[in-house]
Amino acid sequence: MSETYDWNSKVPAKVEEREFSIPPIGEYNFMVMSAEKTFSSNGNPMIKVRLDLQGAEGSVFDNLVISDNMMWKLVSFFESIGLKKKGEELSLSIGDAADKSVGLEGRLKVKHEAYNGKLSAKVERYLIPTSKKAAKAPANAPSISDADDVPFLID
Repeated sequence: MSETYDWNSKVPAKVEEREFSIPPIGEYNFMVMSAEKTFSSNGNPMIKVRLDLQGAEGSVFDNLVISDNMMWKLVSFFESIGLKKKGEELSLSIGDAADKSVGLEGRLKVKHEAYNGKLSAKVERYLIPTSKKAAKAPANAPSISDADDVPFLID
């Protein structure tokens, strides 16, 4: 039976410890499950995202700190999910873009890092999917090889 907690609940003496699976190193399509606007430990605004990986069990979390030296990562995240085109300014504010990111799909590369003696999966970098609809293509969509028969580009 599952317990229901709220802000007034007591902390239980013992709970069942859970093991989280770590996805293998590699490239994955992902879906943005949440984007929380918060602050980093040094006070910079930050977007904390939860990304569900396709083809691997579990999620990866990433902290997109909004600062001059970390803007490259935020920009690559927005490019990966299609909110921003490479080389063009984003027409939305960072906060509005964060809100619109939930439910969108992109591509990333996972790496492993050891922290306090535990191995965890981290986003090494965000990638631009090979096609705009790569992660959302329906099951009956033509494959890339079928596109060779088309005499024009489909955008």
